[in-house]
Amino acid sequence: MKMGVLAAVIFCVLLGWGVGRSAETPPAEPAQPAPPSVVMIKIVMDAESRCDNAYDPPVVTVKAGTTVEWINQDYETHTLISSAGGDPCNPKELSPEVRVIDVGQLPPRKEYRKTFAKPGEYLYMCHLPFHHMSGKIIVVP
Repeated sequence: MKMGVLAAVIFCVLLGWGVGRSAETPPAEPAQPAPPSVVMIKIVMDAESRCDNAYDPPVVTVKAGTTVEWINQDYETHTLISSAGGDPCNPKELSPEVRVIDVGQLPPRKEYRKTFAKPGEYLYMCHLPFHHMSGKIIVVP
């Protein structure tokens, strides 16, 4: 009988089932890329009369590669175009050739997304007549 037990122990050791054998760690799952981050900016109710408070938040700071989503929560249609700054209640629009942001009509309850890859400051506005609106996105590396 002792020979049978000894044979079984030797067999188990040869198969790698010996006493004191450390448990193998299963292979690690490959790292999944983080989903792209999205930051939401709301166009608020009665935005055309709120100057630099027409967007909530009016200024955002994001990392390069972040997507910004504007959602129009107002009852009016608005536009989004790059601005050259100036008076927050009367910003100056940039010419179409150099605009980073240039969205036509953004009707109520619709959204627009843009991913910002390059660090910098991006000023924007609604350029419709009598719509005094401005905001800013700061993109950091």
